[in-house]
Amino acid sequence: MSERVPENIVICIDTSRSMYRTDYPPTRLNASIKAVKKLISERFNEDTMSSFAVVRFSDKPKKILDFTSTEESLFNCLDSLEFCGKSAMGEALGFSIKIIISELRKIAAKIPRILLISDGKLTKTSVDPLKMARLAHGLNIKIDCFRLGEVSSLNLLKRLSDITGGKYYYNNDSESLLQAALNLANSNIKTYGESSKSLVDNPAFLRKIAADLLRVQDLTKDQEQRLLQIRGLADYKKCSICFSDTNPYTKSSFFVSGRYCPNCQTPYHIHCLASWADSQKDSKMRKSATVRCPHCYYLLKIPIEVSQVRKLTSLVKPRIREGSSNKKPEIAAAELMDFGEIKDDALFNSCPVCNLIFEPEQKIVRCENCKTLYHKNCFEILNNSQCKNCGIKLHLY
Repeated sequence: MSERVPENIVICIDTSRSMYRTDYPPTRLNASIKAVKKLISERFNEDTMSSFAVVRFSDKPKKILDFTSTEESLFNCLDSLEFCGKSAMGEALGFSIKIIISELRKIAAKIPRILLISDGKLTKTSVDPLKMARLAHGLNIKIDCFRLGEVSSLNLLKRLSDITGGKYYYNNDSESLLQAALNLANSNIKTYGESSKSLVDNPAFLRKIAADLLRVQDLTKDQEQRLLQIRGLADYKKCSICFSDTNPYTKSSFFVSGRYCPNCQTPYHIHCLASWADSQKDSKMRKSATVRCPHCYYLLKIPIEVSQVRKLTSLVKPRIREGSSNKKPEIAAAELMDFGEIKDDALFNSCPVCNLIFEPEQKIVRCENCKTLYHKNCFEILNNSQCKNCGIKLHLY
């Protein structure tokens, strides 16, 4: 018996006016819906652990249904789709990636995929679909494409699949569309001998997808009311680790250093949560400055102001006696690199000057002492050429 790999699949379906054409009877959209239903039924017959979400896009994307394994809900959702507007494909892909990232923050998240169903006509967009594909590739999200209608010389959908390593199906009639759905439904069979390494093992990836904690002023009225109901007026601004309003590390009030889990709204002092993170046995979590909420296990990001202080503190060593060979060097080399030279475990690092990730075609400078990466133009504006991580003055040879 074949072992199946459970997946979270976002069905990203084009509902623009061009999908009203009748070359796929009765219309392109109706034929697509029929194919998606077949995909869902066949997948659930073999693997009840997979889940589907539905996003439709025309002038703008909209989530119709969050991840579920309930066939009836998915079918009802698909039957409600209607034609309207133009095709904002880039925005739809970006929106689908956000939905997947939210799922990846949960414990035991499934393998993510996006199924894009469209005739490939890009009629309205302020976001480049290819840029979204490169982002998806960096997050290990494959984009599978069902292409309807005539193929243009650009063949945008095939390029999206090629960039992400997804499957591309050109369907020139309703029967081939149904066959594509059947093939994709049975594509999650585990291949033995393949690498089991996951990006979730990468500390930089964990840091990238982790959610920011909410401040007191970030809570909506509904969230605040929920906290009042659950915890009572007296303690909804008390840390769930130290059970106090006052931060035991900084002596500041909860309003200053208190934060809430964005998933369950449990309150914490950022320093208490950071100490909880330090107690983790998982070295990848400690290195990434992330922690799972002690209450709901949602992946959270330790605020940069706390993680940086802790990182600097960990770099402080006992004073070395004069003449010791372990004395910290006063100057270190910096190496100029191309994007393609970055190793896999550093793909999602961000520049400590601008806090942005690295993109193809960019020149990158690496500190040879601590391996911190900088954009070349950011490196050029460093104060006294000192590395922001290890503090050593760098010289670009």
